[in-house]
Amino acid sequence: MTLEPKILRHSPQLAAVEMLRQTTETTLVALCAAHPAIERVLRHDPQPSLDRLADHVVDRAMLLLDALDRYCHLLGDIDRLRRGLATEEDTEEEPVF
Repeated sequence: MTLEPKILRHSPQLAAVEMLRQTTETTLVALCAAHPAIERVLRHDPQPSLDRLADHVVDRAMLLLDALDRYCHLLGDIDRLRRGLATEEDTEEEPVF
């Protein structure tokens, strides 16, 4: 996402959301590089291994990215709805009495 000044003026929280998204994606890449075993099925172990914990973090990070995407899509839908309503109000003719 490119955060243009106009977007940030309207929705400043997107700056933090985008930073969180970038950080999470970087973390995912780093965890997968450091723990290649998480790409395969890990056997059940009563004592969590570092790979299992990394796998858990990856699962949660993917859920976070999904939630961020849903938030941004909903924000966009709300913005489009508002603009649509504003456009309709602007184009309506004033009633003649």
